[in-house]
Amino acid sequence: MKSKIWIAGLVAIVVVAAISLTLLLNKKKINEANRVVDRTKVPVSVTTQKVFSGKLAIVTELPAVLRPVEEANVYVQTPGIISSLSVKLGDNVTKGQVLGTTDSRLTELNLKLAELSKEKLADDYKRAKELFEGNATTEMNAINAGFNFNSTSIQVDQIRQQIANAKIIAPISGIVSVKNFSAGEYAGPGVPLASVVNTHQLKATVFVDERNVYLLKNGQVAAIDTDVFPGREFAGIVQFISPKGDENHNYQVDLLLSNTDNLLLKAGTHVTVRFEFSPEAEVLQIPKIALIQDREEPYVFVVKGTHVESRSIVTGARPDKTIEVVSGLTVGDEVVISGQINLTNGSLITIVNK
Repeated sequence: MKSKIWIAGLVAIVVVAAISLTLLLNKKKINEANRVVDRTKVPVSVTTQKVFSGKLAIVTELPAVLRPVEEANVYVQTPGIISSLSVKLGDNVTKGQVLGTTDSRLTELNLKLAELSKEKLADDYKRAKELFEGNATTEMNAINAGFNFNSTSIQVDQIRQQIANAKIIAPISGIVSVKNFSAGEYAGPGVPLASVVNTHQLKATVFVDERNVYLLKNGQVAAIDTDVFPGREFAGIVQFISPKGDENHNYQVDLLLSNTDNLLLKAGTHVTVRFEFSPEAEVLQIPKIALIQDREEPYVFVVKGTHVESRSIVTGARPDKTIEVVSGLTVGDEVVISGQINLTNGSLITIVNK
């Protein structure tokens, strides 16, 4: 019996020893796996490109809203009851077209009366001149007769102008976009009867910064597109460049856009104006992918032998794939363009350019 107990105890000791040994070996493996590897001596594979100098094609896109070049209100020249107004929304009108009239019946009666007076006074004046020439009347009578005739003639012309002013005239050519009155209503001075908008030409206004505005000139063509017609491009011609900038040093630039293709575009449409600038001076450039902006100032990694150093730079224009470098680099400096995520200042590198 005692021998069995002894054997069981021995077996238990062996099992415990085996488990302890296994745990010890596992702990050693875990510690080795968790040991921090010093990667400062492990080179990071990167690709690089040298800083170069050249002319920089700058593309700037600015938002705008299309506005009509011409837009005007229709007013009455003579206040009164509108006797006719023969337009409706959407009608095309031409400049000078008679759109309607205000009531001028009383004025027309006054004209008839004035014309009768003019005829009588014309006869009186003719008779007075003949009598004066025959020494049958005084010079004063002849002068008074002439004055009365001329005064009535002027009165007739004034009444005729009043009748003409009763006409309601289109101030510009275009489409009737607003109509506020109908025949039979009273129209007073300064109250618009309707609005006419000319969309055969549209205007896009943008604000260009002072760096690029000096590269623009009147007559220059810019591309205009809109999400309404994806894939279609329109031409805008620079018409006006403001001689004075705003408080943010931006300058108003107006562009004209021909809309003669069945008035395809409408005023109020959101568009994007794209300018392509080509400065004469050459500037330092680097690929856009070299730039890192995860701290206050943008920076790049510059190759120094087998290591890199991080260097802050000042950037300028940013066209499609390259960036202008204002300061911080010189021609021939070699910058990292891929692999930056694994780099810190002073990292060891291996250049694997293809």
